Amino acid sequence: MCPCCGEGFEGELEGACGSCGARRVGPPLAEPEHVLPSYGHALAICAAGLVVLLAAVGVTAGSLFEFETFSLDAKTLLRAAETAAWRLKWTALPAGFVLTGLCVWLYRRMRRAPARFVGHGYARLGLMTTAVTAVALATLIGITVPERLRMRELARRSAENAVLYETDLALARYKKKFGTYPASLTDLRRLEDPDGSVARLLARIAPGDYKAETDLASLSTGRGVRARGRRRAGTTDTPDAGIVLTNYGLTLPGRDRVLGTADDLYISDGRIREEAPRASFVKAVAATPTPVRARSN
Repeated sequence: MCPCCGEGFEGELEGACGSCGARRVGPPLAEPEHVLPSYGHALAICAAGLVVLLAAVGVTAGSLFEFETFSLDAKTLLRAAETAAWRLKWTALPAGFVLTGLCVWLYRRMRRAPARFVGHGYARLGLMTTAVTAVALATLIGITVPERLRMRELARRSAENAVLYETDLALARYKKKFGTYPASLTDLRRLEDPDGSVARLLARIAPGDYKAETDLASLSTGRGVRARGRRRAGTTDTPDAGIVLTNYGLTLPGRDRVLGTADDLYISDGRIREEAPRASFVKAVAATPTPVRARSN
């Protein structure tokens, strides 16, 4: 190939190039006696470590200013570092491990031919910075995982409790207006619902198991009779006239959307319970006769 115009030819260029007319004027140039070593590998490794470190430090500093009170004590710095690591889990953390692998490859090339490269000390420092920063981010994320899971569970429970408290508020409105708790959840439709909140609530708690109960006046025998009215969410029966339902209990399905399992939600008279009533208790309530009107003497 002609070095002037790039025209290809076979053999040695004895005469002039057929394309541009260039001629060989002497033997090929000899290899240089001294070759300057390269600093590109060391510069690249140092740049990688600096970028990862600045990203971690910058986000940590930003997290410090987001706290209510600015402090530089160890506890606050640890909280800020954990927050920064969590925010960088999809950016700086994977980039840190990728850059660590790339820096290891470049440093091995420098070790194989040390005379060709300069800045071995800077390269080691950059490699160490990249690796330590990536490992530190991974460690901080691992430390925050249990707390993140706890906060996620707390948020889930808060959302579930919000439904229960909203139901209790609707039942309290019903009792304030009619003087008794409803015999079934569908009776809540009798409430005014200008914004549709009651209708949306009924759609969410429709699979639930609702029961109301009352203490009747003493009968002629002189013994107190405790009667319970138990209704499924789909029934529309109302208690007999004169019966005042004073207590209620509501069981809603949990995350599995199946009623009667361990994760059911239960509220009774405005108090949320960790566990729903036992199955034997529910069966006993179901077997109790429906409320009867107390006769006046």
